Amino acid sequence: LTCRWLLARCNASRVAHLVPMSAKPEPGTFLRALQKKYLVGAKGAVGCNELGPTGGLSKTDAKKQTTLDLLEHVVLQDAKVSIAGEPGAIRAACPSIEELDLTGNPLEWGPVLEIVAQLEKLRFLSLVRVKLPMAMPPPEQVAAAFGHLRTLVLNETGLSFESARGICAHLPQLEELQLGGHDIQLAVNPSVTWPAELASTFPALKTLLLEGAHVSEWGAVWALRDLPCLEVLSLNINPIESIEYTPAPTGEGGKQPFGQLKHLYMYESKLSDWTQVNEFGNFPSLREIRLQDAPVVHGIGASVARQLIIARVGGIDALNGASIVKREREAGERYYLRHLIETYPADLPEPIMVCTEEGADEVPTLPELPEAWAPFLAMNPRWQELVARHGLHSAQLPRSAEGSRTLAMQLVNLTLRSFAGESSDMPEVVRKLPTSLPVAKLKLVCCQVFKLDPLKQRLFYQPPGETTKTEPGFMEALDDAMRQLAFYGVADGGTIVMDEIAPTKTPLSV
Repeated sequence: LTCRWLLARCNASRVAHLVPMSAKPEPGTFLRALQKKYLVGAKGAVGCNELGPTGGLSKTDAKKQTTLDLLEHVVLQDAKVSIAGEPGAIRAACPSIEELDLTGNPLEWGPVLEIVAQLEKLRFLSLVRVKLPMAMPPPEQVAAAFGHLRTLVLNETGLSFESARGICAHLPQLEELQLGGHDIQLAVNPSVTWPAELASTFPALKTLLLEGAHVSEWGAVWALRDLPCLEVLSLNINPIESIEYTPAPTGEGGKQPFGQLKHLYMYESKLSDWTQVNEFGNFPSLREIRLQDAPVVHGIGASVARQLIIARVGGIDALNGASIVKREREAGERYYLRHLIETYPADLPEPIMVCTEEGADEVPTLPELPEAWAPFLAMNPRWQELVARHGLHSAQLPRSAEGSRTLAMQLVNLTLRSFAGESSDMPEVVRKLPTSLPVAKLKLVCCQVFKLDPLKQRLFYQPPGETTKTEPGFMEALDDAMRQLAFYGVADGGTIVMDEIAPTKTPLSV
């Protein structure tokens, strides 16, 4: 049956609907599914969201979502769309669609191309769970239909990376590709021209999401290093056991591998060695990483893991989705320096006094370290940089009265201050405490002074000169109850700040 549709507006309600000239669209057609979901007044219409046809939308957006020729964002997940329908019908009925989600529909390449070819404004297309055949359609049809796309989502389609590359070779304008949720068969390609071929295939690609794609070898990922515009690379939920960044030799026009990459996501990877974490610091433009649930951070606590990663990877501004502020970076770097004291291969040599600026006082500086330190420095490439930044004292144990460096038996004067609600007005108290005192015992001291249960306390340390009563300054959390104060570099004249942990809300019983 010939199916022609005329868009008419109801003058009374100002709501659009389709008036059939001959018959309804065939079952399984794109327009039939579109009508059922978005057309107000149509039999069986479910509306554009869970609140109804216009629930939760502004007046302008509500009009767009109930007027087919104004629709811009269409979601037809599991809508049983299998064919495009009459030629030209989609273009005539809904020419304004910019984003289209066809997740879970029983489609093949032919109907997909027929639908998309009629949507000249389409920029985003999702084909998640659409089981597409590996055989590619003719290139000219792909270029004609997908020529306006900026984002293409092919998760759980079963397509291999090579098949997706065959499509994208005709989409030089593509800016985002999502391909994961199945084995994409991305393996190491020994061809020396392979990286250049990928760069020519994806000249404008900014975002590449390969999540849960069964990628196990970093060498396969390394082939993507020359993509000229790549800023976001997601390798979440892939069994990658190691990474290695090799800078390009000097004199190659200044282009470095992954030169534009700013965001690298690798949660649920198989990284198990801290030397692998160091590699993230070699990416020239990297600003954010995600490393949750990697073996390297198992068993050490989220707070400690975060501090160690921040210290090892110097250039990042965000970790695991949370921004890194200046104070947190300083705390992490100082914690890292103290954390490494226990792994020193030998005693630090006596420092030399160096005047760094004309007219300034001399400061203790590390001399050249002996050869025995070479493995340690290789495993901790930022250590010397951080010692220079935070001072040699941050990387040393305090001296005991006998002059030896030890965690035990040094007494320091510490100011105890409360920020907890009921005791925040209480005067500060100075106590002489041993640096060998565990944080758990320090909480008992604070309990005696400020009458707050140790289980409700969170303690912070402020070095001498870092704080006033009105300006809190730098504060480092003392989160490991079993660590001694010396581990945190607690010095004479420092301040211990006690805060109260906010109570957790218990759900109301029904």
